Amino acid sequence: MISTQEESKPVLLVLGSERALPEFLVDWVQQECERSQQNFRIGMLDAFIPIPDGHMVVVLAPHDNPTMRDHIQDISTHVPTLIIGHPEDRAFYPEASVWLDLTHMTPHVLRHGMAELQACIAGHLRPLLPRQTWMLQFRNRIKTDKQIYLQLVSCRWRPAAAGDSAELRFATQQSFEHQLRANAPEDAMIGKLLDDQFVIISHNEKALSAHWLHSFADNMSFLWTAFLSSPVKLDGYDDLGEALQYCVREIEHSRMMQSGLGGRSLNHNDSGVVQDLVRALRGKEFYLDFQPQFDTSTGIMVGAEALLRWLHPNLGIIPPTTFIRDAEMAGLIRTLGSWALRETLSTWHKLNDQGISLRMAVNVSFPEVADPDYADKVLALLEEFQVPAGCLELELTETAMMLDASVSLRNLRLLKQAGVHIVLDDFGTGFSSLSHLSDLPITGIKLDRAFVTPLSQLEDNSKQMHIVATMLDLAQRLELETTAEGIEDQNCLEVIHALGCDRIQGYFYAQPMSVDKLIERACVSEAVLCDYSGQQSLF
Repeated sequence: MISTQEESKPVLLVLGSERALPEFLVDWVQQECERSQQNFRIGMLDAFIPIPDGHMVVVLAPHDNPTMRDHIQDISTHVPTLIIGHPEDRAFYPEASVWLDLTHMTPHVLRHGMAELQACIAGHLRPLLPRQTWMLQFRNRIKTDKQIYLQLVSCRWRPAAAGDSAELRFATQQSFEHQLRANAPEDAMIGKLLDDQFVIISHNEKALSAHWLHSFADNMSFLWTAFLSSPVKLDGYDDLGEALQYCVREIEHSRMMQSGLGGRSLNHNDSGVVQDLVRALRGKEFYLDFQPQFDTSTGIMVGAEALLRWLHPNLGIIPPTTFIRDAEMAGLIRTLGSWALRETLSTWHKLNDQGISLRMAVNVSFPEVADPDYADKVLALLEEFQVPAGCLELELTETAMMLDASVSLRNLRLLKQAGVHIVLDDFGTGFSSLSHLSDLPITGIKLDRAFVTPLSQLEDNSKQMHIVATMLDLAQRLELETTAEGIEDQNCLEVIHALGCDRIQGYFYAQPMSVDKLIERACVSEAVLCDYSGQQSLF
């Protein structure tokens, strides 16, 4: 029994929902409560609704019960709540004070989570909002607030945190997110865009400009280091995309300059960049993530785009925007491109062994397609890996196709005749795309996200809506397949579907993922897609 005096203290309710908490979790919670002299009760959620003010809650998230989900969502908006659940259930609970992944639970992880819960009671931690929730709240806030500044925070895991230990990586990420939430300006609204990328808005430009988050660049006891962009003033919702792009470029430039990898021209005698890239190729530091693509009419996964990544031993994960140009200048892009193509064809085989055949898309640079033997090399690799030509898609920008047109176009014509799909990437961003469209040996176009993502917020009669509709109509008349990247929400999907686009790609359904995750996702037998909020799409 808990005495009347003890009842005046915050009580921790440890609750099951559609099923009781596993015994090991109950034991761990009990040990933590006894260690911290925390009053607690253990039971089922139904028996404690409504939750009294002043209490804290640890609850096991239901996996299939919408009613229970609604109860927990309501609780998490009123009292500090630590929710333990499977990763796919995370988006159901945007207001959770603390979220712990049930698949990575350890006594240490639970202790850390309960410490964060106590910090929430004391008001020391700002909420960390999922991507879609942050976007929605930002959209509402910018309508009335005219003095808002945006800052991007990028976390780079050190190699030790990106190894085989999922427990270590999870604990490292928790540590970083705790520092972020505890030190952000008081009025900050923090959103989690990606596992390693966070966005903050605040009225306090001075606070954002200060060094409010330690980078720990020189402290190897921390398995992460942080990079912050300069604050950027926002005048409206439409400024968000450009501001984020500016912040990403600024952070990546700072990172590369700090490491000595950027800011100078390359030569083959003394360039540290060349040495780094050669070492990375030999040391197998490059890897591929894959972003699934779906048929707009059926919702079935039909393809995946291979995205090149570099796990640098000191800098962590480096996106291709920061090293592709250096690889081209160093004369290594063909080697890198050949490796990426081989890895992609190997992934196709892994999928095919599971009875699934997807079209695999690979980005191709100008130096590759300008190689007189490029088409022969691609066809030889298809034969070597026994991959049907129709299961490969090459994505190129118009610039890559036209810089050395005589050679590039010949290669592309040969590949198209063999059955390989040739897609014009970033369609709509070039000045002469329309004039060349009928001449290029392509099978499809890919609408740039700059045209696609804003569609959900546009009026039906807006100029940009007409532009997208015209591009899709033109492509259909030319019998070109169309793909839209940058699908961010349900409204955007519905617009693209109504306009007749063939394929979709975007974070609304799937972020870039590892080979194993792609195979797991592709093996799901359901043809009807569900978005991350758990609501079924229009399929």
